[in-house]
Parts: sequence; C-alpha cells; structure tokens
Amino acid sequence: MKQYRPDVEFQKLRYSMMKSRNTLRRLQGKSAAPDPSRKPIPDNSEPWLPDGVRSIKDALWISDQIAKDIALWRRKLQPVN
Repeated sequence: MKQYRPDVEFQKLRYSMMKSRNTLRRLQGKSAAPDPSRKPIPDNSEPWLPDGVRSIKDALWISDQIAKDIALWRRKLQPVN
C-alpha cells in the first residue's frame, strides 16, 4: 500500500501557499483585533422559552419579541448626527 509522503518540492509549495495566505489575511485585516467602534452582534443563543414552543400563542409571543428587538436594534444603529 502506498503511503502519503510529500516530497520536498511539495512541502515548499505548501509552505509558500501558507505564507501567502497569511500575508493576504494580514493585508485584509482579518487577523487584526475587532474595531471597538463597530457595533457587536447580539448573542442569540439563549432559547426564547425554556420548554420550547408548545402553542400558537407561544409562537406569536416570540414573533412579537423578535419584532420589538429588531425595532430596538434599528434605533440603536441609527447614525448619530
């Protein structure tokens, strides 16, 4: 059975690709710390209801809460003159 053993030329190619990828990411600012002036995205990992949706009433309540949160975030994200 043939094993995977990269030769020296392939290792050089992989190394140069890795270095160019790192350089490109650095130039694009991907590895930089996030700008503190940008608004953070809210964490939406908490469940709306502890036991899940059991009725249409629960689903409508969640829908209303989402609409309120969207309106709140729109007001927060409005540019200040």
